[in-house]
Amino acid sequence: MVDRFLGGSRYLALLAVVGSFIASVVVQVYGLIRVFVNAYDAYLGRDFSDQAAKAVLVDAVSTIDLFLLGTILFVFAIGFFQLFIGQIPRLPRAMQVHSFGELKGRLTGVVIVALVVAFLGEAVEWGSSSSRTDILAYGLAIAAVIFSLGFVTRYLEVGPSILERASAPAGGPEDPAEG
Repeated sequence: MVDRFLGGSRYLALLAVVGSFIASVVVQVYGLIRVFVNAYDAYLGRDFSDQAAKAVLVDAVSTIDLFLLGTILFVFAIGFFQLFIGQIPRLPRAMQVHSFGELKGRLTGVVIVALVVAFLGEAVEWGSSSSRTDILAYGLAIAAVIFSLGFVTRYLEVGPSILERASAPAGGPEDPAEG
């Protein structure tokens, strides 16, 4: 009875699937609305100065960042489904998820891109009235976070995660005793 209860509890992951999917739709639709608002502002504002061009550039990059985040949330929804519920046939390889490590790696990549986009926005808006040390400190803080994420991902995540080891068959290739 406990086996059936615990086996059935994997369907709790459907909450993560539905939540990630809804979040993906919200972010994607928000990004699409921003495209139209940014286009309206860029062309009907009739400001074609260098500063306006920089603002359009930052808006475009941050909108692409939204689409990237929305897509990753969609991949997370599919990944949670594949890991806990069952396989989905005929998925493109980019959307296939085989482990928690893959999901963590994709999340790390999105965080890094989001930080770079945030820095780009600050760098474009940085002017002569701002202190050089302010932008340098901001850039170094972002670099430290990116370095930390890379370090943790590369050096501290040795072998499969705890969840992956628990689901691997004893004596299999993912057995920590053999590594």
